[in-house]
Amino acid sequence: MNHKIFLILCGMVMVVLLSACASKSLPSEDIQASFVTVHHSVLHIPVNATYQWSPGFSRQVVAGKLHHVDMWGLLKQAIEAEMQAKGYRQISMAGQADINISFVAALTSALDDTAIQQQYGLVPGLIVNRVASGQYEKGTLIFDVINPKTQRLVWRTAGQALATLEAIPKADRKARIAAFVKKLLAFLPET
Repeated sequence: MNHKIFLILCGMVMVVLLSACASKSLPSEDIQASFVTVHHSVLHIPVNATYQWSPGFSRQVVAGKLHHVDMWGLLKQAIEAEMQAKGYRQISMAGQADINISFVAALTSALDDTAIQQQYGLVPGLIVNRVASGQYEKGTLIFDVINPKTQRLVWRTAGQALATLEAIPKADRKARIAAFVKKLLAFLPET
């Protein structure tokens, strides 16, 4: 029963995503996105929970065709904004946060679905049809929550969408990334 409800909710999220991601730079019929979330164990997240970037977390955007864009910075900003919107407070004191977070982002040309499956154990499964390879490429964002006490992965979500390879205004790209991150973290509990 819970599995059916989860599948229905995922379908509803996909419908919202497909209608909410419309942009002038990408025709609406080409907009595609796919998400998957995996709970590895139970982690109690208290009210007013704190987070920090995982120890050793570093620039984990795999190099690709978007040389003209600071994707790492834009993704990190969007994640921090969404965490704050959900009620999480960032702290810098090592070992004192309720959760640790990190992310990996890459285009298919640098990290394909087979490598994602092998390295991260899941694939969102976006199927791309009729895409101009010089204009768009499938991109993947994987977001992890680690229990700082056990250093074990407790929650992982991954999303895939078409990334615009051509130069677009930074504000447009930032808005697209923020919308994607919001949907990616939709099932992360609020505090």
